[in-house]
Amino acid sequence: MRMPARVTCAILLSCCWLVPVMTGGGSKALRPDALSTYGFDPSTALESRIGETPAAVLKEFKDTGLTPTAYVLTAVERQKVSNAFATLPPLNQRILRERLRSVSFLDGMPNTALTSPANPDDPHRLFDITIRAGILHQNVSEFLTQKERTCFETANSSFNVSIQGGKLDAIVYVLLHESTHIVDGILHITPEIGRGNGPDKFSATSFTEGVWIGRTTHAPKYQNTLLESARFYADGKVLSIDQAEAVYTALSRTPFVSLYGSNNWYDDLAEFVTWYHLTEKLKQPYQIEIRKEGQVIFGYEPMRSRLVRSRFDQMKKIYEGEQ
Repeated sequence: MRMPARVTCAILLSCCWLVPVMTGGGSKALRPDALSTYGFDPSTALESRIGETPAAVLKEFKDTGLTPTAYVLTAVERQKVSNAFATLPPLNQRILRERLRSVSFLDGMPNTALTSPANPDDPHRLFDITIRAGILHQNVSEFLTQKERTCFETANSSFNVSIQGGKLDAIVYVLLHESTHIVDGILHITPEIGRGNGPDKFSATSFTEGVWIGRTTHAPKYQNTLLESARFYADGKVLSIDQAEAVYTALSRTPFVSLYGSNNWYDDLAEFVTWYHLTEKLKQPYQIEIRKEGQVIFGYEPMRSRLVRSRFDQMKKIYEGEQ
């Protein structure tokens, strides 16, 4: 098996996210039994798959003591989602048409999005994406600033962190990130755990070679104790805002496009594709800022980094459909 059977990207105010994981495999052709058993039609428009949250997903939340409630989109919100699907890279759109069974929205989710297999025991995976409805009312900069600020304690401080990521709807960012996890699960752009050599039984891919030596372990030249103590890491914590500049300076010495993307190789890929598409294709800004009393005192633009740009060739897999 490639990975455990679910992906959770919890990036709101609570520290309740799990490692992004995905189960992939199966043939490229849609199996007839998948079509008949799961009521799935790959010929339908992606926006037509907006609907109710599957019972299995609601049960996952209930089993952890959570009871998020159904959210019905307005016509304006449905159009936002439709527009977001249309902005995805062609490969992401194709994989979603072939594999996405449903997309739904809930109020009261502790995380931003959950991508889960609709048929975990079938070798041809179909997926459901469940999204926290609140992001429909935010743009990319608002959403990511809120997320990034959960990493730092700012009480009694005049400093704060902001992300300047443009004014596109936040749903664009979320669908880019989540759809890339599905693409990865099918095409194995990151390593398949359990297949390979060594104690962890994986073989590096061109995307992870020289950057990662394990699912959550950076190559030695990119390891940094402070960076790896940030809240997005499994053993991370909320840091003092006084440490923010040192954290982002450490990030600037790595090939990762974001603090969140540096915590494991699945999110490294999802964040890299997302920011590459936003900045290089959709021409959006991307700057991490530290402000004091509203004035920028530190700025870092990851997509201008030599180390980040050295991985741009890896995006051929997304834009040329290479496998």
